[in-house]
Amino acid sequence: MTQELIEFKVGSLTLQEPMALITNWMMSLFSLYAFFKLKKTNFEEVVLWRKFFFWFTITSFFAGLGHLFFQQLGIPGKYPNWITSVLAGFYAGFAMLFNFKSNFLKSFLIIKGISLLLLSIIFQKFIFIAVDAILTYIIYCGIIGYKLTKSISLDYKFMYLGVLVCIPSVFIFLLQLNPHKWLNKDDLSHLLMLFCLIFFYLGASARSKSLLGSTNVNLAL
Repeated sequence: MTQELIEFKVGSLTLQEPMALITNWMMSLFSLYAFFKLKKTNFEEVVLWRKFFFWFTITSFFAGLGHLFFQQLGIPGKYPNWITSVLAGFYAGFAMLFNFKSNFLKSFLIIKGISLLLLSIIFQKFIFIAVDAILTYIIYCGIIGYKLTKSISLDYKFMYLGVLVCIPSVFIFLLQLNPHKWLNKDDLSHLLMLFCLIFFYLGASARSKSLLGSTNVNLAL
């Protein structure tokens, strides 16, 4: 289904895709909520998740503006979103690798992110950023999350459940499924990602409580 572009005027400016702005900023607001809700701590794993939510707040904020002002800014207007998207992915991956030690996976996360970011800028295509996000969240939050559920803690079930919720967005995006001009492939993908973020927050929050609980037990002993 062909995507029908929504345009509207504000003064002399021609703006577009208001729903992309709304759905991106929904993710941004929730990520900001998650960032502040996960209290400051010395637990490195939780610190990494706070950094993930901080950068996801930024990336989804800029993503909405990139859609809205596309006619004024063009592809370069999407660069802030692309760059911060890769940064957010780094911190999600590092958080999952905290209890799944692998120098190879850590190096792969960094090299993959930088390489795909450069390709997206060179070829002016979002698809490379999408591929980076797909690989990061499926491998690190999905597969590793499932393994950590079996070996470390049930807290990690929220990570791979979040990925499972979001997987349909891959097919929505790649198959160009646009059910309505007010709910196109981007909007649907953003809403699914919002639910994914909710699961990630639940997982990070559960880890924070578990770590705090284990510390309190050790102090009591």
